[in-house]
Amino acid sequence: MNCELIFYLSNRTSLCEKALKAAAGALDLKFRDAKYATSPENYGSLIIDAFENVNVVFSVGGITGDKNGVENVLSKALANKSPDDLKKLRNPLSKTDGYLVRQGGQLLVVLPDEPAELEAVFAESLVPYLNSFLES
Repeated sequence: MNCELIFYLSNRTSLCEKALKAAAGALDLKFRDAKYATSPENYGSLIIDAFENVNVVFSVGGITGDKNGVENVLSKALANKSPDDLKKLRNPLSKTDGYLVRQGGQLLVVLPDEPAELEAVFAESLVPYLNSFLES
């Protein structure tokens, strides 16, 4: 399945991209493109654009807890909507958990921008969910 990758306020992007592609390789996910966002507005536009082309979008970084962080952006975007599924993806290595938002056949996965943490979240919290999502 094709998917897209968005880096938002992210560090170590090339290492995170390699870690994500390695973790997702067994699931037959193919990354079409990597894009970069530095503001909440740009981030939101990239997500909307990505969902016009694919059903799975991975977002790396931006889990900051401040007004520009992913948590705040997602809470504003979802203020008047109830997604089909909204989960926190536990990070066993730190307090920087990831997030998963699913609406219908579209899935947004938010991961930390530390390669080891990204891999840990992916392996522990995401693989079972993605397996069932990709089968449906």
